[in-house]
Order: sequence, then C-alpha cells, then structure tokens
Amino acid sequence: MKLHVTVITAIISLAVSATAFACGDSLYRVGKGVSYRTYSAPLPGNLLVFGTTDGAKQLAEELARSGHGVQVVGSVKELSTALEKGGYDVVIAPFSARNTIEQTSISSNAAYLPIVMSDEEERLARQSYDRVMVPRKHELKHYLKEIHRVLRSHS
Repeated sequence: MKLHVTVITAIISLAVSATAFACGDSLYRVGKGVSYRTYSAPLPGNLLVFGTTDGAKQLAEELARSGHGVQVVGSVKELSTALEKGGYDVVIAPFSARNTIEQTSISSNAAYLPIVMSDEEERLARQSYDRVMVPRKHELKHYLKEIHRVLRSHS
C-alpha cells in the first residue's frame, strides 16, 4: 500500500512540475506566442500622404505611430507646394495623381509609391513603377514593408 501511495505521489508531482515548466517557458519566447499589433519602422523616413478620405488620414496616423515623419495633404495645390518645398523620402498617393507628382517630384528626389484602385491601374502602374500598393494589400504592414524597401534602395 505504501508503494502505491509513493508511486501515485511521484506521478502527480511529475505531471504538476511539467505543466509549471511549460507555462513559464512560453513567456521567454518573445514573438512566438505573443501577438503585437503595433508596428515600428526599422528605417524611419519623411513621408507625404496625399488623400482626402478618412482612410488616408488613418493611414497617416498609423505611419506616424510606427515612427515615420508624416504630412498629409488634401489637394493638388497642397501636394505641389509640399513637393516643391522638398524634404520627403516617399510620396504615397493614388495612381491617378501621378502626373502632378512626376512633374514636381523630379526636383525633390522623393520616391513615389502609387496606390492603385483597379486591376487596370495596377497593370499600368507596374509598367512604370517598381513598387505599387494593391487594394487587397491595404494593411499597415504592407505599407511599412514597401516604404522600407523604398527607403533602403535610396539610402
């Protein structure tokens, strides 16, 4: 009887200690089981975002929160003025604004990251630009990834 109690106690102790070890172990593997919703820019840049929608303003806020310097403009005139003033690394704007951006950004050396709204725009944009933001990928992590690639290629 004493042997049965000892064996049962040993099995319970083993089960409890294995569970306790596993609980603490997962806390030390950062990034494996823990999900972080804030992104940070490994290479911060100065960004100019062109848009009048709430989505454009929200994008600008998220990019600023990630560590980039961001300015938002809402009209073609403001866009032209900001580009002529210079100091931007990347311009994020709809593909439809490409003529204004191309005319003014030549002197400012800002890279243009076009946002396409249709498959036709995507096809046209890919003929002229290396990087394009596609509608189905309008998530912050995709913007940050493309911005990082642009900044890395210009540094």
